[in-house]
Amino acid sequence: MKYRIPQYLHKPIQVLFFDADELAMVVLLLFLAMMFGYVFWVLLFVVPYIYMKIKKNYPRGALRHMLYRIGIISIKNTPESFQRMFRE
Repeated sequence: MKYRIPQYLHKPIQVLFFDADELAMVVLLLFLAMMFGYVFWVLLFVVPYIYMKIKKNYPRGALRHMLYRIGIISIKNTPESFQRMFRE
């Protein structure tokens, strides 16, 4: 069996100059723009630009931790975000 070892283990997956989360946002907005029209075509260019600017100010993984803290997602093998006490 052949296994591909990536050159950089700590680098995120990129397509063109977009990271995976940025590309997902662009594809979603493109899909919405084709369905609903003008407003989403403007958002297609504005929202990813603003997101990339904000993302540069935080360390890698900050978005996932923010979504966990709000309670939108859960991280495997961790307590829920609203629990104040945790005993191992």
